[in-house]
Amino acid sequence: MPKHTPAPTPNRAVYGFSLFLSFNISFLLYLIWAIIPEKYFKHVGIDFLPQRHWAVAIPIYILTVLTLFAFFIYPSLGLMMTPDVDDMRTVTDQIGTRRKKNGLKLSLNAAREDQCVCKSRDKCWRDRYELGRNEASSETMTHKDLYKIQANLKGKTKQRRRSGILSPTVKSRPPLRQDSQRNGLVSKSTHDEAIIRKAVANNEFLKNILSEASLQTLIECMYVKTLVPEELLLKQGKINSHLFISKSGTFEIIENDKKVEIAKGVRVFGEVAVLYNAKAGQTVKAVSEAAVWALDCPAYKSLTTSQIIEKREEIVGYLEEVPSFSKASEWRLYNLCNLFQEKFYPGSATIIKEGQQVGSFLMVIKGSATVLGRERNKKLDKLTRGCFFGENVFSKEITSQYTIIADPPGADCLLLPKKKFLEHYVDLEEFLQDKGYIFPEIRKYESVELKNLQTIKTLGIGGFGRVELVHDIKHRHVYALKLMKKHEIHGKAQIEQVFNEKDLQMMCDSPFIVKLYKTFRDTKYIYFLLEPCLGGDLWNLLRRQRKKCFDTEAAKFYSGCIVEALSYLHLKDIVYRDLKPENVMVRPNNASYSFVGTAEYIAPELIRKAPHDKGVDYWALGVFIFELLVGKSPFRNDEHNDLKTYQAILKGIDFVTFPSVVSPRARNLIKKLCKPRSVDRIGCQINGIKDIQQHPWFSKLEWDKLRTQKLEPPIRISLIGRTDTRYFENFDEDREQVVDDYSAWDEDF
Repeated sequence: MPKHTPAPTPNRAVYGFSLFLSFNISFLLYLIWAIIPEKYFKHVGIDFLPQRHWAVAIPIYILTVLTLFAFFIYPSLGLMMTPDVDDMRTVTDQIGTRRKKNGLKLSLNAAREDQCVCKSRDKCWRDRYELGRNEASSETMTHKDLYKIQANLKGKTKQRRRSGILSPTVKSRPPLRQDSQRNGLVSKSTHDEAIIRKAVANNEFLKNILSEASLQTLIECMYVKTLVPEELLLKQGKINSHLFISKSGTFEIIENDKKVEIAKGVRVFGEVAVLYNAKAGQTVKAVSEAAVWALDCPAYKSLTTSQIIEKREEIVGYLEEVPSFSKASEWRLYNLCNLFQEKFYPGSATIIKEGQQVGSFLMVIKGSATVLGRERNKKLDKLTRGCFFGENVFSKEITSQYTIIADPPGADCLLLPKKKFLEHYVDLEEFLQDKGYIFPEIRKYESVELKNLQTIKTLGIGGFGRVELVHDIKHRHVYALKLMKKHEIHGKAQIEQVFNEKDLQMMCDSPFIVKLYKTFRDTKYIYFLLEPCLGGDLWNLLRRQRKKCFDTEAAKFYSGCIVEALSYLHLKDIVYRDLKPENVMVRPNNASYSFVGTAEYIAPELIRKAPHDKGVDYWALGVFIFELLVGKSPFRNDEHNDLKTYQAILKGIDFVTFPSVVSPRARNLIKKLCKPRSVDRIGCQINGIKDIQQHPWFSKLEWDKLRTQKLEPPIRISLIGRTDTRYFENFDEDREQVVDDYSAWDEDF
């Protein structure tokens, strides 16, 4: 941090406007003096006027301009000053003279950083001015004082990184035991159920993410919690894992130690907990004796997840009995589930008529339907749960020889239109073919030992530990070493996630994905030995740009690198789920990527807790391209409120305003990537990711050269040596006493 920072200069536009205004007022007064006859001045009591001669008029005019500017316009100029955007950004290192090629790597194991709190330019300056005003008395404060305060505050406001959304791995488990206070499934009166339904219907967030089945489960899982006066229901800043709906009583809502409002009637508190455990944004305190309906969200998510899994497994089981699909692999059948559309036919409704061309494969999942022969009153068969019709529709044109009518009270059916199927697969034969991937042999650095690794510098800090640049003193190689605290992984139920990260990254061998060489363990940590990417991350590179965003060519290059990384992962049936600039690493010789979602990048289906596939990555790619071009994500709000972000995401990309810097082609690609339904997004159809690569926005990108690392990067970085860490932030030395964990869950590391 420099010892002296120059005070911000006046905004040139404001300065010029002030001078222009003074000139015009003065000129108007001069005209009045020069044109109006003297008798009119004398009529209003002005007996003396200077001689109207240019030698006298010009000095008077100049004096008038200076007087107006000095006494009326300039004193307010200090309050109208606004610093340039660069004045409020972090001062970055200057680019050195030695230059190398740079690119990106997608880091599959990026650290989970603290949440980014990025203020807008105007709000940031208002905050600084208010703070400055508190530091100096309004009676004695001069312009010089204001400049000093601005200089002292410069650099204190700094963008922080966005954190990933970390939710414990949800496993299927039975409902919680029945007792008087915390029931797994609690029977409720019609009145109580109506209260809960009304609260959900009036909540903009919950009503958009809960299906009828999920809402019914939520109602059944809620239990009554009573509070005494002054008892806290939520505390601001404290992690909350419960959803509350007020039943009776009055509550006081406090934010930043200030009373916001008194809440009466039916209200919802802590709704984000339905998605993940989050810090409460407000303190909620009972004013009187009160009661709320409470929901243990981890238990609820466990129950709903198990229901979704059971439903999909049931459908896959039915599909395995269909002769046309019986030879398909299990993962193909699970993917096929995403294409089905659910439709309800009321009793006596005609599902299909005799002689009608069949356009969809149909399966009954609830209720039943009757099959009638040529004579309509002749019943030939009955379709019950798991029965299907139209299995040959994908291989040939067929006409129905039967009429099918839903039995009362109705039938729930799954429909798979032939058109939708052919958008994703060439034909039935291609669908039945298994890709049969052969994974590359895992490269092991057997000779590298943990005891020989010396720490050079901390590169990043995350939720479970930190990433350090280390030097192997025996083999003289440099690596990145990720340290994760065992007791925290165990305590936060993230064991399965860490194993997935290890296994998936070990099998990846792509120049666009950070390589994992080896893992270690001891009583305190588990360690990932990683490929070092000394160019820092794309988030920092983006912030170093003059306009805090990339031009079109740079955005295409970095987006193309991400497309290549996603292409590799999707070919191995790996869904990434955490694409953002903070997780894209820049290395000196190419572009590469690191492994669960960030609020601004999360797809609608993840918010709704629906089954998801590679479409979530394409949604994130659309958000990513927008941020590279604009400098911020499309769903970000000024308050950095996750709840408002989710509401904006559920509304959709069509409600987002695109700045003029985003070209029509880029806008078209982003909107196609951010379609509400995953199966409708570009990249999810028959040609897969080729549709993205062939989009007009990428028309000038040379994919072959990019793939073979021969394409010149649009932005270069400088490195003095292989231990140069200038592109990383500085972190304090780790002095924490880490708890030992002697459990054997990490034996395979």
